[in-house]
Amino acid sequence: MRFGVERRAMNEKILALLLHDQDEPLSSLKSALANLSVETTRARTCAEAFNELQRRVTPHLVFTDVTLPDGTWADVLRLPRKACALVDVIVVARVVDIGLYIAALEGGASDFLVPPFIECDLAYVVRRAAWDVLTRRGERGWERAAAQHSHALA
Repeated sequence: MRFGVERRAMNEKILALLLHDQDEPLSSLKSALANLSVETTRARTCAEAFNELQRRVTPHLVFTDVTLPDGTWADVLRLPRKACALVDVIVVARVVDIGLYIAALEGGASDFLVPPFIECDLAYVVRRAAWDVLTRRGERGWERAAAQHSHALA
């Protein structure tokens, strides 16, 4: 089942904040997320991301670059503590770095990605992180949609 179908089934729009100060890998990530029916917004700095996380409609997911003009992925992991709603952070590196991967996951990142963004892999990461956020937020209808999803995978 495609993520978009699941999204419609649970009647919830998934919103992702793309936190990158450069266009690549942002454009390819944005395109890949659009293929999964995930809406995106963009911030270039930790300060802009903080402002986005204070809005009434808070993103479910944050995809962050490793280094930003005013901070790093570690600073971004602290932002959800100040957000209006629960958020999962996914670190996006330009190259595979096992030490960074371990540090990010131990630091609280939901996942770690490296381009190219393969649709089935990205769908899994988004599905799992969205499930986590929506479950923790306790949004209506999620339990029913989660049960349907689990049944479809069985």
